[in-house]
Amino acid sequence: MMDLSLVPPGMVCSILPQIIPYLKVSEEWTSGRATADDILAFILSRQMQLWIVLDDQNIYGHLITEVKQYHQCKMFAIQYCAMEPHIMEQVSDRMQELAEGYAKAAGCVGIEFTGRPGWSKVTKKYGYEIQSVSFQRFFK
Repeated sequence: MMDLSLVPPGMVCSILPQIIPYLKVSEEWTSGRATADDILAFILSRQMQLWIVLDDQNIYGHLITEVKQYHQCKMFAIQYCAMEPHIMEQVSDRMQELAEGYAKAAGCVGIEFTGRPGWSKVTKKYGYEIQSVSFQRFFK
């Protein structure tokens, strides 16, 4: 059975070989804004939190979050996400439960993220609304 678990900062180095491929996927999605090393630095500095998708034997992806302090409130931001195909559907209930609990415990007023349009199929059942769509164009 798939589960999602927050990785304590002291355990990050022990699972590093298993999450590097997913960090590389997240790096690709940043289109040059961050490297896998940058993302790892965010985790090791405790600016961001590492969550892993796992079963009894393997890791199938990661979710990297940040508690963002805005001027008037805090939001729980999902910054990076990379998983094996079709894993999101298996862990979405658990992910929502853990994210909401962590966010509330941290004093956040909500959860925010930017994701692929296909995520709307999974997120609608939790009450997320599409507020905007992010488009980007990079100069060559």
